[in-house]
Amino acid sequence: MIALLNNLKTYLPFSLLDNKAFKRIEESAQIAYYPENTVLIEENEIPSTFFLIIKGIVESKDGEELIDIYHNDDVFGGIELIKNQPSAYQYKVNEELICYEIPKEVFLELCQKNSEFKNYFFSSIVERMDMLKERKESAKMADMMLTRVDDSILHSACIVDHTMPIIDAITKMENESAVALLVKNESGYGIVTDADLREYILHHEEKNLTIISQIQTYPIISVTEGELLFNVLLLMTGRSIKHLPVLNAEEEVIGLLELIDLLSHFANQSHIIHVQIEKATDLQSVIDASKRIDTMIKTLHLKGVKSRYIARLVSEMHKKMYAKLFELIFPHEWHDRCTLILLGSEGRGEQILKTDQDNGLIFEEGFEPKDQVEITLKFTETLDAIGFPRCKGNVMVINPKWAKSTTKYKEDIRRWITSPGNDDLMDMAIFFDTFAVAGKISIFKDLRDFLMEQIKQHKAFLPHFARSIESFESPLGLFSRFVSSDKGHKDEIDIKKGALFALIHGVRALALEHGIHKTNTTERIKALNDIGYMSKEDAGDLLETLEVINTLRLHSQLEKLEKEKEIDNYICLSTLSKLERDTLKEALKTVEEFKKVVSYHFHLSMVG
Repeated sequence: MIALLNNLKTYLPFSLLDNKAFKRIEESAQIAYYPENTVLIEENEIPSTFFLIIKGIVESKDGEELIDIYHNDDVFGGIELIKNQPSAYQYKVNEELICYEIPKEVFLELCQKNSEFKNYFFSSIVERMDMLKERKESAKMADMMLTRVDDSILHSACIVDHTMPIIDAITKMENESAVALLVKNESGYGIVTDADLREYILHHEEKNLTIISQIQTYPIISVTEGELLFNVLLLMTGRSIKHLPVLNAEEEVIGLLELIDLLSHFANQSHIIHVQIEKATDLQSVIDASKRIDTMIKTLHLKGVKSRYIARLVSEMHKKMYAKLFELIFPHEWHDRCTLILLGSEGRGEQILKTDQDNGLIFEEGFEPKDQVEITLKFTETLDAIGFPRCKGNVMVINPKWAKSTTKYKEDIRRWITSPGNDDLMDMAIFFDTFAVAGKISIFKDLRDFLMEQIKQHKAFLPHFARSIESFESPLGLFSRFVSSDKGHKDEIDIKKGALFALIHGVRALALEHGIHKTNTTERIKALNDIGYMSKEDAGDLLETLEVINTLRLHSQLEKLEKEKEIDNYICLSTLSKLERDTLKEALKTVEEFKKVVSYHFHLSMVG
């Protein structure tokens, strides 16, 4: 009993209670068993207990209409007890039930002593989601405190001998773009920072300062590899240290830790990644920096940052990464003769975790690149090393279909629009989501303008393009029950097929019709609102729905990443709380309503 109650402390609303309140529950709560078809609360009856399901299923009904379904860890009866009012519904056991029963007087006592606990029962779904995020963040912040110093967060150290002339040392520092100098003495190290250089500039003549050891701060404060980053943060902030050498077991310098990077680590690590990619002079440095993006994603998700903001930040990191890879891999003569483009979810700026490679090249007319196969393969293999799985649809620069001249792309666009097959419609959707990330951007802009002009001339294409929203059925069936039928995925739903694709593609079709150049789904929704096609309320509903779906998908994907499982689009229903299931149901209903709007708008019932 005690072990079971301790498990409650991780679930809302019980996570809002203190130990004294749990002691009160322990003294009064009973475990009860009810067989199938038992009526727990009759309609128009005031319940005498507060119910918490341990195992089983309970349905609430208004006559014959199913109102809701309650599963493991769900609670019910709270509002009726607080308001002392008869239940509007009948609560009946659908699958044999084991539950906690907390007496009415004890439950009301807990509400009286803890307003946050009481208010939970009257909060909206959005408010409960925010509470859930806060609790998850508090529970997992401890993991961040256990991170240790390793070479992935360090800057290269610029080390000079203590006898080196100051001018020579400063020149070396400038050549290596170092932020500080480490001075190797006969015993130990010293450090020279901006403050020491100011001392030299102001007083070198009167003090006859000529060699670097004369202006060093000695001995230095340092830490050893493997020290807890949180302890290092306390040391650096407490001693006002901006640059801290890190030593190995042999007391040799392995790198320099900067305070701004450390602060960024405990924020979201984006600054570190940005700096490392910007300063990279070789592919391995780009690979190492880019691998840190997943850690940044985990940190931001734990902090409760909305998925669309995480996606935006990740997109910016990826754009910098692709631009640097373009600079390092593609020959200089290519740079003004082609454009590197991102397609699909990368083009929309909506890929968070690395799910696949979606990229292509557009060559200027008349440009015939040498060694195209070898160079594009090197680019793809570098993305392999970073952790991007290859696209199953082969939408990559190594596929000549997605690395060709402007003229050939125009031929494709004409065919996609005038005589489209299923593959053509998919290719059109992929290409319309394109973002030009490096090279001569005007090459892509001209091609995009050509696509938009073709659409204006062939409006009949749009209903055929939009019809793809009907490709997949909703995972929400009769009486708001989830439908999970995919083989090998019991109690799971494919949220991409079941909801995300229809929302993204419906918005994409409307954006194409209205000549909206933006690729991001959120930005497209806002643009549709700006031109008056969509009301502010409808746009807000779609944005909130997109956020809910992406948040639940990201949470599921991060759990799979942690367990080293394949990242996919399935969400496990049995691991969702009632709050999350309710929120997901509302999101799926909104998607279905939006599909009807798009279907009516494009007259899809008349499309052959």
